[in-house]
Amino acid sequence: MFIVSAEANAEIQNRKAEYGKEYVRLQMRHSCYMKVKLTFEDEILPNDVEEVVDGVRFIIDKGHEHYFFNKKIVYGPDKFGFKEFDLAPLEQA
Repeated sequence: MFIVSAEANAEIQNRKAEYGKEYVRLQMRHSCYMKVKLTFEDEILPNDVEEVVDGVRFIIDKGHEHYFFNKKIVYGPDKFGFKEFDLAPLEQA
């Protein structure tokens, strides 16, 4: 479905360790094109799909999974912590 850049994976692993949660929820930021919101959760909801990538258990709402097809999650630090994770098409990533 999608891949995760080395930089994004390292940041996700750091945050998983900090929050101590098993799942990483991926959501699109509707106010920012191609920006991804990550939250850390303990359980999967009934309308979620689970994708395991590089050992990380991601969950995505079934209605939003199409945003992540053939994409790469990339990371670039932002001083405000708001726009750090982006989606890039695989052919451009």
